[in-house]
Amino acid sequence: MNLSNKRVLLILHEGALGGAQRQALGLGRYLSQECNCKVDLLLTFSDKTTKEFDEYLEQCSINKVMHFGKPYLFVKKEFSIRNLKRFKWTIQYLLKLRKGLIEHQPEIIIPYLNFPSKVAFYLYKLLPSAQFTFWHQLGLDSLSMDIMESIAVNNTPCVIGNAPNCLEMFNNEYHIDKGKLNILPQNVTLERVDLDKKEIRKKFNIPEDSIVISMIAHFRYDKYHDLVLDVFTKLQKKYPLAHLLFLGNKENKQDSYDKFIHLGNRIEENNLRHRVTLLSNEEVNEVLNIIDIGVLISLTEGTPNVVMEYMLYGLPVVASNHPGCIGLLRESSFLVENNENTIYEKLSILIESKNLRDAEGIKNLGKIKEYDVVTYVNKLEKIINKTIK
Repeated sequence: MNLSNKRVLLILHEGALGGAQRQALGLGRYLSQECNCKVDLLLTFSDKTTKEFDEYLEQCSINKVMHFGKPYLFVKKEFSIRNLKRFKWTIQYLLKLRKGLIEHQPEIIIPYLNFPSKVAFYLYKLLPSAQFTFWHQLGLDSLSMDIMESIAVNNTPCVIGNAPNCLEMFNNEYHIDKGKLNILPQNVTLERVDLDKKEIRKKFNIPEDSIVISMIAHFRYDKYHDLVLDVFTKLQKKYPLAHLLFLGNKENKQDSYDKFIHLGNRIEENNLRHRVTLLSNEEVNEVLNIIDIGVLISLTEGTPNVVMEYMLYGLPVVASNHPGCIGLLRESSFLVENNENTIYEKLSILIESKNLRDAEGIKNLGKIKEYDVVTYVNKLEKIINKTIK
């Protein structure tokens, strides 16, 4: 089987433009525009979408975006009246999905993250047209461990993780036949756009001669903005040209907004407002154009989109040494433990040498050429064919 001329259903939990959403929409764009597929999109959580999501969606030739009300797909491992009600609500939700999707006749169902994977399995069973789906384990994502999830996990055609640690996390909870486990790092979904660096720095009030260190990441607990800020607080005393920039989206969730406010307060308290720029909902291509050093320090990662994007822009990268980051950056000496002294040392080396920054950026640009969408689709087709043979 190949993915040309197929009816494809993408499943996302929500319409906010995070890494999973970029991956899904980028793949949808390629399948619809280059492979002559009819691509539909199911949003399970809500039909509300962010402005960023809508702008990206417009470029992707998605046939239809659908949502069928509040999701319910959960039954506990217990006998109780409440649990019988859960079973009833679960069946009602699944029947609603079947009724809404059967006319679209999806042949391939591609979910992103765990709840959409759970939904995908039951649609695979309920829709006569469905020929293939899989469980898609990406990065840090929670498992519900209920009966409906256990059934789905143990009977899904295969599991795809985007890095070895994703499968390890998954297999710690569900022990799956190793023959079903596959690693497939995603492709770069961002298109590089070279813009006027001077104008963008002026827009964000960043001095033209600054050496900009940037961490582009969700404002979430698993992204270590505070650690990076601690390191920078020391760095800026030694390196007057160093400038730190954080970019995320404070409107994703209440926790995101709270962390954004927390970082803003810390910046003010340490009198760093002229040395640290805190941004939300700005165009990522603009920020990537003015960075000198890309940073991602975090609790865990799959294969992080932002590291791929730093590499696409020919930037040196200092990143936590998670398996997905190692897979991308390979032998780089700038893969680090989440240790303040180590991060300080690596950033200092890069700040002090433009030649080294340039050399690291050139190496990273060469490495990322392997992660294009054509290669991704070819590898996905091999997994499909291995699974359904």
